[in-house]
Parts: sequence; C-alpha cells; structure tokens
Amino acid sequence: MYSTTDSIPENHAAEAVLDNIRSRRNVKEFDQRDVDHTLIKRIIEAATWAPNHRHTEPWRFIVLPKGGTAREKVAQLVYDWTYQNVKNPSPERRAQSAEAIRNEVLNIPAMLYIYSIPGDDEEVTQENYAAACCAAQNMLLAAHAHGLAVGWSTGRTCKCEEIHPTIGADPTWNIVGAFSIGYAKKTPTAKRMNPDKVTIWLN
Repeated sequence: MYSTTDSIPENHAAEAVLDNIRSRRNVKEFDQRDVDHTLIKRIIEAATWAPNHRHTEPWRFIVLPKGGTAREKVAQLVYDWTYQNVKNPSPERRAQSAEAIRNEVLNIPAMLYIYSIPGDDEEVTQENYAAACCAAQNMLLAAHAHGLAVGWSTGRTCKCEEIHPTIGADPTWNIVGAFSIGYAKKTPTAKRMNPDKVTIWLN
C-alpha cells in the first residue's frame, strides 16, 4: 500500500505542484495593493483548463472591478440582505453587521463570481457544476502560484438573489461562488488527517 512516506524518485516539478496545493489557503483579509488585470486574466485562463470531459466549457466568470458601479451595487444589496436576515434583534447590531460586509465588498482588491451553465439534462447539469468547481480550484491554485490569495465564499455575497441579475448572470446559471482576490494580510494555517484514514484499498 502506498503512503506519503514511501520512497519515490525526486521530482522537483511534481514537488512544486504538491507544495502549491498544500500551502494554498482560503483567505479573507487582504492588504490594499491592487491586483493587475493581467493577473486576473491569467488565473481565469487557468480556470478554463479544468477537467471537462463533455467539453461543454460550462464556467462563466463575472469580474467586478474595485471602484466600479457594479461593485457598489453589490455592496448595497449585500448590506440590505444582511440587515434583513442577520439573526440579531437589535437594529443597531444589524446595521453594524451590514455596514461591515458592505465595506468588505467595496474594499476587496479584486472580486469575481463564477457560475456554471445548465446542461440538456440533470446529469449534464451536475457534471457542468462539478467542472465549474474544478475551474474554481484551478483558479485558486494559479492565483497562489502568483503570490495572490483568494477567498471562496457561498455566503452573503451569493445568497442575496438580487445580486445575480444585477451583475448580468443568466437566471438559469448555478452559482459556484464569489471570489475575493488580493494579497493576504495573514495566511491561515491548516491541517489534514493522514490520507490512509480516508482511503479504502481493495484487493
């Protein structure tokens, strides 16, 4: 049975890929350095090389530049949704939570949404969604390789249904997530259990 401690031939390219996978983290706090649009285009291009055996290329990307009208509209919608839905009876606390998320959305150095398009039937639609999630992971790894950090969220920036038509998403598309991109203030640490604990080897 193979384990990660087995002796295998040294391969620097493979180790670089594995190190990139192991060291990538979901990041929520960024400094205010701008992210060059060329880098955004490059990590989106990496996303489009995700596994997609039906070649449907189901991923759709919507970029919201910092300071743009679209970002301001999304920030306000998230503010409204948070104020109405946050589980706190105090109007003051609700307003504080809503203002915090609005400022967060406005100040993210780079932000984009990823969607998957539906297929001709439920099976293809599910496969499209899986492929779009693979695209998101490609993007995260490409960003990390360029020294960028990414936060992948399916929370308030996705749950407000009014956001999607506001930014031009087709109503048939399935949301994969909202992605915050920038240079990390702090990189979180993480652990994973030994893969032997989650792997079944059959004879």
